[in-house]
Amino acid sequence: MINKNVFCVGLGKLGLIFSFLLAEKGFKIYGHDVDEGIEIRIKKNIKDDEPKLNDLIKKNKKNFKFIKDYNHAINKTNYCFIILPTPSKKNKEFDNSYIFDCLGKMGEFLKNKNKYLINITSTVNPGSCNNFIKFLENKFNLKHGKEFIITYNPHLIALGSIYNDVLNSDLVILGSDIKEGHKYLMNFYKKIYSKNLNKLRKLKLTEAEVSKIAINSYITMKISFSNLISSISDKEENIDSSVILNTIGFDRRIGHKYLSLGAMFAGPCFPRDNLNFAKFLAKKNLNNSLPKVIDKINDLQFDRYINVYKKNKKFIKSVPKVGICGLSYKDNTPLTTRSPGEKLVNYFKNKNQVFIFDEFVNKTKIKNVKFTENLKELFEKSDIIFICYRHQKFKNLGKFVSKKNKLIIDLWNYIKIPTRTKRLKIIKLGIS
Repeated sequence: MINKNVFCVGLGKLGLIFSFLLAEKGFKIYGHDVDEGIEIRIKKNIKDDEPKLNDLIKKNKKNFKFIKDYNHAINKTNYCFIILPTPSKKNKEFDNSYIFDCLGKMGEFLKNKNKYLINITSTVNPGSCNNFIKFLENKFNLKHGKEFIITYNPHLIALGSIYNDVLNSDLVILGSDIKEGHKYLMNFYKKIYSKNLNKLRKLKLTEAEVSKIAINSYITMKISFSNLISSISDKEENIDSSVILNTIGFDRRIGHKYLSLGAMFAGPCFPRDNLNFAKFLAKKNLNNSLPKVIDKINDLQFDRYINVYKKNKKFIKSVPKVGICGLSYKDNTPLTTRSPGEKLVNYFKNKNQVFIFDEFVNKTKIKNVKFTENLKELFEKSDIIFICYRHQKFKNLGKFVSKKNKLIIDLWNYIKIPTRTKRLKIIKLGIS
């Protein structure tokens, strides 16, 4: 069954990188997206913020073809990777409508295929893949295991490091209820992970679906636990929470990863997946208090930031001008979804003059605030500055000198303390 032609549906942040990563490995990619502007971006080498993507595209264009015709793509390939968004509905459940729409367009062209592999990469709820199977069987009179095989293979990645995360993932989840599904995926990924096949894990479909949302929810739990430990420093003197977290991380049952001082978890995945997990458990009449508490602790972090601000703003003699170092939810991405920076802007923008330094966000989409060209300008114009994510440029922010009092609130315990601090007060969350 293996051939080097692959159909990729969904050319967003993950889909585009994954497609061209496969192209780099020698696969011929037929890529499709409803946004036909992506084809223009590829042809004209329009710069993207995601590291490695631009170089990938330039080097591997010959192995990529943007295609509108599902029939042509399916005839040319034996594999389809569906990498489409599953946004949250109002009730916090994942919306699978994009995937169903894609399968609806594919169905009529699968009748003459033999075990065509449809690999779902999007994050979905447990039971979703079985619903996709039923949809194709009932609507198009197809047979799972005969004309098509559904597999589930979510990627464990983060925006800003997708290329490295795909190639260096701790594990690759391969979900299938048919042996051939595992076999085909194993053969496929052997071409990508030829030197590290022990990262491939074979599971049933529903086991794989649970695994993906469980991983993300567990990570949010470690982050919220770290922030809970950090909050002890708000009430107790002479505590460095980073020392505590580093110490307990040496217990091999716990580990160090995601156990460190930092701001609230944010972005398009962690908050969404955690809330969806709570909704899924409730629908199954299972206890969902843990993911709900995790989300609650996360929301309370913003109250901490404001309380620290209120407690220390007397250091500034007048109505303070507020500076935000980092508006997106992390560096190397333009997304601001539920980010500390975005929340702080919304809190201050009607009461205080707000300045922002961020090299990654689209500045035209943010209203009622001013962006500075560099950190020095932000420091000079602001009285109180929040460090909202880790970025190398922020580390030495305290080196700037001012004739006025300046307050820096470091949400990440990240910046260096300068030797001269006469007019500078630095608050590091988690350290009393």
